[in-house]
Amino acid sequence: MKNLRLHPLLLALPGLFTASLALAQEQALQTVDVRGKLISDVTTAVSSDDVQTRAARSLGEMLRDESAVSVGGGAAIAQKLYIRGIEDSMLNTTLDGAAQSGRAFHHQSRLLVDPELIQSVEIDRGATPASAGPGALAGSIRMTTKDGRQLLREGQTIGASVRGGVASNDGHRWGATVYGLAGESVDFLLSANRDKNDDYKAGDGTRQTYSGSTQSSQLGKLNWRIAPGHRLTLGYQSVQDKGTRYLRPNFWQIQPGNSLMPQKTTRDTLTATYHFDGAGHLPAMELGLFSDTLKVTRTPTTAQPQFNKPAGYTFGEEITSSGLNFKAASRVAGATVRYGLNIHRFEMDAINARPPVISTSNGHEKSDVKGLFAETSIPLGDQFLLGAGTRYDWYSYTDNHGQRITSNGLSPNASLTWMATDALSVRASAGRTLRGAGLKEAFYVDNTRWRNNPDIRPEKADNFELGVNYNQGPWSAKATVFRQHIRNFITTTTNATWLVDNVGTMKSSGYELSAAWDNGTWRSGLAVASASPKLNGYDLGDEAYGLGVSTGRSWNLNLGYRLPAWNLDFEWFARFMEAKTSTEYLISEGRTATKHKPGFGVHDAYVNWLPTGNDRVRVTFGVRNLFNKFYYDQGSYAYYVDAAGNSTGRGFAEPGRNVRLDVTWKY
Repeated sequence: MKNLRLHPLLLALPGLFTASLALAQEQALQTVDVRGKLISDVTTAVSSDDVQTRAARSLGEMLRDESAVSVGGGAAIAQKLYIRGIEDSMLNTTLDGAAQSGRAFHHQSRLLVDPELIQSVEIDRGATPASAGPGALAGSIRMTTKDGRQLLREGQTIGASVRGGVASNDGHRWGATVYGLAGESVDFLLSANRDKNDDYKAGDGTRQTYSGSTQSSQLGKLNWRIAPGHRLTLGYQSVQDKGTRYLRPNFWQIQPGNSLMPQKTTRDTLTATYHFDGAGHLPAMELGLFSDTLKVTRTPTTAQPQFNKPAGYTFGEEITSSGLNFKAASRVAGATVRYGLNIHRFEMDAINARPPVISTSNGHEKSDVKGLFAETSIPLGDQFLLGAGTRYDWYSYTDNHGQRITSNGLSPNASLTWMATDALSVRASAGRTLRGAGLKEAFYVDNTRWRNNPDIRPEKADNFELGVNYNQGPWSAKATVFRQHIRNFITTTTNATWLVDNVGTMKSSGYELSAAWDNGTWRSGLAVASASPKLNGYDLGDEAYGLGVSTGRSWNLNLGYRLPAWNLDFEWFARFMEAKTSTEYLISEGRTATKHKPGFGVHDAYVNWLPTGNDRVRVTFGVRNLFNKFYYDQGSYAYYVDAAGNSTGRGFAEPGRNVRLDVTWKY
């Protein structure tokens, strides 16, 4: 891990251990899961079973059931994730504990994910637990990869699976996994996948040129049960995406200064985690080390004079994060106490730097954050549960012009849950989060003269939420209202000043409602979500780089039927988006623009068949966009509005009808 500096917070480790032992001496402790949640009903979880039943091939397909989540862009490299209209760059995102930080370029996705490798995805909206990590302004996303022992059937010591799929619009995939036990104490997993997609057609038959790509992924995982209660996990994941596309890969039409070029994006993640379950007077503990590298390279076939890149010259960006996460958990007098520290370091480099003459960039940035946290959940009688937590973080950032910017502060949160009955609970929560200035977009480090305001202030978020949760028998329902403020939002300003600065305050409010019914044979669900994020009174738009987007109210409906006698499961799913007219302020141009985003309704259908009666063989037949609807997802950068009000198409329309067949065989 490159230049990982642990001083000064490593000095706090002995104090944390001492404090935990002091707590334990008061009372013998019960075993506590250090990874547990304070209150489970505020976290949305997507499991590998959910992914398998719909043979998800992308981030958007994996999270399609979440009405408050929008993933648009058509082509995989153009897909961005928005939760309640807020972009994923405002969230704390981790993979097996490794921080997925930084943005290579605001025209492309920063999250490279192969659903086939993922065991679970957990999403926290708004105020997050202190243990979720630093800088979670609008929530957190925690992704966990699969383990070999989880895939073994009872009595099995070695297993394997092969899988393949074809799609009418337009591609194919294949993959294989080997997993098993090496003795009683060690389990392992090796997996490789490849997904080849040609340019797809939109619902009107238009070929979306340069939307195709080749994606491949690999995962290696080893768990060693060193002794009872002690476990060491080593993991390595790599995901690659390559294809010929425009410099701005979320555009499918040529624009001035937007030439075609081969591009490759890779993300490599290495983790090592030690777990101790706790025993006697010792708390449960988890210590994780990680290294994560996001790399983008491109080779223009024609000269790019605005960036000083001749034809055939390979250039790009690399963002590396490394760090340490320590968590401990104790249970004292009926209360769960979690505490620990995070030490994260981030570096950003221009690959083959060749900045324009007007640039004064040195092609390198670095930042780090060190933080301590503690949180607890305390029962108040039989019906109330109080949750409280806080973290204190120190941020340090040296930009590509040699300016050093520091900040520090407290991020507290609290919640109160009333368990009115065994089936009904009501929860109110509030939190404040601070995130110091950090790495810019990596593309800017080499290719422009953007400079940070030396007096830039840290971003601060306030999140308030009130929710009701009901679960009894076949029925379940949730209702949430929320309010979010993010002050001192940091982004690029106008091309006249070439300044990265605080540009104002984002305010948003909205609600989420859902209800579901499942009697074991039939199941159905309905969900609706609405959010209205605004920056300085204007709707969020594509020019608010890194903050979010405005969308209409969304509706999700699903209906499913299980036919056990034939080992069949049928599902219909529909997503409807209401039209949205927004007035946006284009920061880079210093003017307003009015955009109208048409509404749409899209239907998907799936059939899952287990011919052998178990998951030894799974056949999934699906039709996405059943009625061949032509539409742009409202989370896409679909078009540009000039000063005269004229619209110019830029983004990818979503794929039209796509008939797919996927088969998985397990040994």
